[in-house]
Amino acid sequence: MTVPRTGVACLGNRFRGDDGVGLLVADRLRAAGVDVQECQDEPTRLLDAWRDLDRLVLVDAVRSGAPPGTVHRVDASSGELPRELGLSSSHLFGVAETIALARALDRLPAHVVVYGVEGEQFGATSTVTPAVSAAVDAVTASVLRELG
Repeated sequence: MTVPRTGVACLGNRFRGDDGVGLLVADRLRAAGVDVQECQDEPTRLLDAWRDLDRLVLVDAVRSGAPPGTVHRVDASSGELPRELGLSSSHLFGVAETIALARALDRLPAHVVVYGVEGEQFGATSTVTPAVSAAVDAVTASVLRELG
């Protein structure tokens, strides 16, 4: 039996408040022994790394209007990410656009799960809000379950 090749990518910016949640999850996952791709700029730079994967787990901050700290889990394996999830970016391409591009270029793994943590404050600060900070452990545990 072949073991699926799985990748984890955590996105964000440590200096934009709640946008840093993905990187906080990356820190926790590394402490648990998980190899994590960290992206603080254009997520399109990860496309080549995804090419040979069977499964991909992505973690990023979102802004959909749900209460801060809400954790969204979306299976993006077969379709576009919901626009209302608010996976937008200050970069040219955000997560939703990067997944669509990877799909078009045949570089998207067959199984893709996105964890989005609802943010509240995205201004210039290195501190995440309490609600988002409280979600870090839950997202880390969920990603570890995804990895088996």
